[in-house]
Amino acid sequence: MKILELNTGLFPDAQTVSAALRQMEPAHRVDAIDLRRRDMEDEAWERVIDAILDSDLTITI
Repeated sequence: MKILELNTGLFPDAQTVSAALRQMEPAHRVDAIDLRRRDMEDEAWERVIDAILDSDLTITI
């Protein structure tokens, strides 16, 4: 399964969720994108959209 973690900085217990996702990596492909960066340009946002569409599960933290 392809799992995508989108880090928005809005979830107070994000570290716990991220740690749980890292434990799933042997069985699943887990990719993470940090959306907290203020310097993201259109090309970066297009990569985010592509990653969302390509994932089986998207988790926003």
